[in-house]
Amino acid sequence: MSIRAAGGNGRSALVVALVSLAGLVVAPTAGRAQTGMIAGAVWEAGSGTPLEGVTVVLRGTPLRTVTDARGQFTIGHLEAGRYTLLVAAIGFARDSQPDILLGDGERRVVRLVLRPEALLLPEFVVTGTRGAERSDEAMASIAVLPAHELVRRNVTTLDQALVYVPGVTFNGSNQLDIRGAAGFARGIGSRVLMLLDGHPILSGDGGEIDFVSIPLLDLEQAEIVKGAYSAVYGSNALGGVVNLITAPVSSTPETVVRVHADAYTYPSEYSWADGMQGAFGFGLQHSRRLGSVGVRTFIGHERTDGYKENGDSRRWIGRVKLASSADADHPWDVYGMFSRERAGEFFTWRSQDEPYRVPAAYVGDHTFEHRLLTGATITPRARASHLVKLSPYFNITRIANDFTDNDDWHTAVKPGLTAEVAWYAGDRHAIRLGVDGAHTWVTSNFLGAPKIRDMAAFVQDEIQLTSRLKGSLGVRLDHHKADLGVAEWAVSPKIGASLRVGSGATLRTSVGAGYRAPSAIEQFVSSQQFGFRVIPNPDLTGEHAWSAELGATVRILDEVRVDAAVFGSLYRDLISPAPAPGQPFVFQFGNVSRARVAGLDVGLHAQVVPSLLDVQATYLLLDTEDRATGSPLPYRSQHNVTGTLNLLGGLAGVDLRYRSRVEGVLAYPLDPRSDVTVVDLRVGYRALNVLWQLKVANVFNQFYVDVQERNPGPPRSIAITALRGL
Repeated sequence: MSIRAAGGNGRSALVVALVSLAGLVVAPTAGRAQTGMIAGAVWEAGSGTPLEGVTVVLRGTPLRTVTDARGQFTIGHLEAGRYTLLVAAIGFARDSQPDILLGDGERRVVRLVLRPEALLLPEFVVTGTRGAERSDEAMASIAVLPAHELVRRNVTTLDQALVYVPGVTFNGSNQLDIRGAAGFARGIGSRVLMLLDGHPILSGDGGEIDFVSIPLLDLEQAEIVKGAYSAVYGSNALGGVVNLITAPVSSTPETVVRVHADAYTYPSEYSWADGMQGAFGFGLQHSRRLGSVGVRTFIGHERTDGYKENGDSRRWIGRVKLASSADADHPWDVYGMFSRERAGEFFTWRSQDEPYRVPAAYVGDHTFEHRLLTGATITPRARASHLVKLSPYFNITRIANDFTDNDDWHTAVKPGLTAEVAWYAGDRHAIRLGVDGAHTWVTSNFLGAPKIRDMAAFVQDEIQLTSRLKGSLGVRLDHHKADLGVAEWAVSPKIGASLRVGSGATLRTSVGAGYRAPSAIEQFVSSQQFGFRVIPNPDLTGEHAWSAELGATVRILDEVRVDAAVFGSLYRDLISPAPAPGQPFVFQFGNVSRARVAGLDVGLHAQVVPSLLDVQATYLLLDTEDRATGSPLPYRSQHNVTGTLNLLGGLAGVDLRYRSRVEGVLAYPLDPRSDVTVVDLRVGYRALNVLWQLKVANVFNQFYVDVQERNPGPPRSIAITALRGL
């Protein structure tokens, strides 16, 4: 639901909300004279080894922590009452300590023992409600990509592993799609919101995801929320949210090193380069405690010839994270990430006979990119009944083209802040309310100098209706204003419920609205690229959606896990390039589409022989329609399948990706299209405290078009990787 506004008077409501919430943040809170504490340790059964990095959650409160190198943890500032601890760690059976009775000022010490078991147990996630919950109890479809999957699959960038997550597809390079929400727009205006520890990391002017600038060595897990989720996260969460959760800084010094070298081989009829096309990269990460502050640093370099002409790139990445100790009274962390890259630009192939080459006029076209991402999470107050959290961020993106037909450049500076308060009213209600604010300054030779203001307020109530049934209600109000465009309000409500019908089965349902404000590039671009002229559209407005789902998660003997959902979405005012009225061969972005997407999303994980053989599979069925023409939406496939066979605890494996023929394209609809099947093989061996890995991608060297017409997918590649420290 949206309302267009003429000017700035409507901003006052959000300003008042921001000031009021700031007052809540700094206002003193009455408390008891004495507060208690629960302390303890987590040990491995049998060996008695203390376990570090175990997640400890105090049920029914916003409080959680992780164990240190001695397996110890502390949760303080607790009022008298009865509490339950939940603990979980990958590779161990979960445990709990119920009915911990705490008196005024009392300190209780507990001991928990975890059994090593390779079971398919639910993970703790934080993205669905902004608070910790088990993934199988969530009221939305949430998939988790853990760090060990990145290691097993021997990937250098996150997108190479995300493609195996249920419901996720890629419609060409960097074009992330969840359940058919996105088509293809060369990455501009993502309909999936990308977060890093809860902070937005889309580019400020294009709303783009840059997978190559995201370090992976400190990633704990990626959480993927499917469906419209703007009621919680606002703009860009039209199709879903991906939240990258980094691991806590270890209390003991750790060093991780990853080095890889790749080489491409081509089908004989398409060989084009005089020498071998290859890639090389390394990453070095070190973490330690300096007093009570945890410090983690990373430096990495990647260079590749690319498998296509103009596919070369040179990239440096640096990252720093500082964090308080897990048991600090006022937990905080801060990060900074910088990347610099020179990358070639491949827009379309030279001919069907030379698909890996660009037209001669565009040989050497490239871009220079610089990105700075910074953010912090500060918790001024954390108690069993309430929590106050501030999440500021500051992002800068600069991109400059060196193309045959343009030297365009653009810089975007975007500071922002999310302030949030959570109240836990007994065992029944968890109420969260907060405000968002961001301001974007753009300077460019082809965008002008627009200034964009985004403000929002949100509220959500999670209700425990019975011991098995819980529900949630939420709504968010967004305000978007570009100084050269129209002001717009968007109201995004949601409602959801989950029902535990047995010890291993949960049903869920939800209905929610989605919203995406237009990016500066979509609204104000004036440029010439690859023979196409694109002009501004200051009247461009945001995209809107409604999505609903009915799903279930079933675990069988903790060795088979099935997650399935039927879903449907309605979209309106979708932004897409279209011919400019009355101007032949001239294009502009416009609100041109209404669409419907429905389908089935299934994920299966089965441990056939624990620690020796497990199987993963996903299936995504899409039924799409352009409501104006009745035709299928472009750049989607009706059937999307992945399969993974892991052997020897993941040291060896086979990965398969299949997608049926793309049902429609925009630029070259008469080009032939076909199904795509790609198979990868991988094997690893541990020696000298190093994991040595060999991966052959696209084993059968199939030539295929990577969704976008006249853009070939990667040929066979051979990668050798050495990893120490993980």
